[in-house]
Amino acid sequence: MTRVIEWIISLVIVIALFVAIGLFLPSTRTVSHSVETNRPMSTVNDILNGFTRFKDWNALINYDPRMTLTTSGPETGVGAKLDFVSQQATVGEGSWEIVESEPGEKIVYALQTPGRGENKRMTIRFERTGQRNQNVKITQRYTVDYGYDLFGRYAGLYVTDKIGDDMKRGLEKLSNLLTTIPRFDYSQHEPGFEFVDLPAVNALVVTTAAKRANDDIALAMTNQDKWIEQVMEKNGLEPAGPMRIVTNEFTTDTYGFDVVQPIRKKGTGPAPAADEGSEGEGNEPAADAADAAPVATAPVDPNAPLERYLVKVEGPVLYVQYPAIRAAKTSYTGPSPGLPRVRDLVRAWSMVRGAEPVDRPYEEYLDAIKDMLSEEAEFNVYWPVRVPGVEAADPVQIAPEPAAETPEGEAAPADAEAPADAAPAEAPAAA
Repeated sequence: MTRVIEWIISLVIVIALFVAIGLFLPSTRTVSHSVETNRPMSTVNDILNGFTRFKDWNALINYDPRMTLTTSGPETGVGAKLDFVSQQATVGEGSWEIVESEPGEKIVYALQTPGRGENKRMTIRFERTGQRNQNVKITQRYTVDYGYDLFGRYAGLYVTDKIGDDMKRGLEKLSNLLTTIPRFDYSQHEPGFEFVDLPAVNALVVTTAAKRANDDIALAMTNQDKWIEQVMEKNGLEPAGPMRIVTNEFTTDTYGFDVVQPIRKKGTGPAPAADEGSEGEGNEPAADAADAAPVATAPVDPNAPLERYLVKVEGPVLYVQYPAIRAAKTSYTGPSPGLPRVRDLVRAWSMVRGAEPVDRPYEEYLDAIKDMLSEEAEFNVYWPVRVPGVEAADPVQIAPEPAAETPEGEAAPADAEAPADAAPAEAPAAA
């Protein structure tokens, strides 16, 4: 009996010590870690202000790459929520929800996760650092409240190791992710960016190249556009949209590009509006095809099958069918030498939102070539992106129509003459 009493007294002492120590342990635990990046504030803020790239930077996915992630609410900002479900007992199920968002200042997530504690918060603060404040210091801070849950207070002894190590791994992943995104601040660009679905098109294409001089580039565009105009005229075709310039090569000395003109059969689309400054009367196009007014794009069903035309091409012109694509898009007003930077802005913006830029960027010229250096010149800028789960189709070059057979004893017809004021066709540039 004495031993039983001794055991009971020992147990009471242990419990008393457990309670006494637990009451002196902190009821709230905090752990924080930081990392610094040279990427723009807009890039850092946009990646963390939503869940599109959550699995690319957060360490949670490391425990179970097969866990189910489901987003709800707005895409970014307060109310954006991510629910996770894992078959791994150590992960379980829970959620992250943005409850505060001050762009360039802080983002606060409310966490519902397995384990003891209430009012779990993950706060990320931003601070500009470095010369001219070009860098961003990212500080991630986790807090949890245990109240009078003594077992929770003891569990809090391991927060620094468990949660802290996950935070360090996550910040390392975030730093690596940021290095893959071009260092361009797109936050000040107007009118903003969007993803668009573009239908398949028939097009006439000429590949060319020019020195990195405005006059040389404009001349190359004009000459190749004249070839395209000649082929359209001889085949009963008309523009189905603005001229496109597709970038193939952009070096310090050379600009290689494709001149692409979407086409349709004459009379199958809306008539182009007359340009007040163009030559001719009424709706007649200007005499100089390269300076003709732009043509508005007709509404097209993106799911409609693409008709194949019978086209006899000449000179450097190719007939190509481009498949339907998804692309990141913005608009730009200003001289054409500003387009390379705008292309990089589009690429950075799309990558922040989890899209993978593919193929080559291009611009729609909404004004005549002769006006491309004007401060009022207008362009639409596109960069095709990969759609998850969809295999991208390649453009199809259509074989030219065979020439008519020449009766025996008759001379073969001469090749079609090049436009009188066009320069000799150039060799295709390397893509």
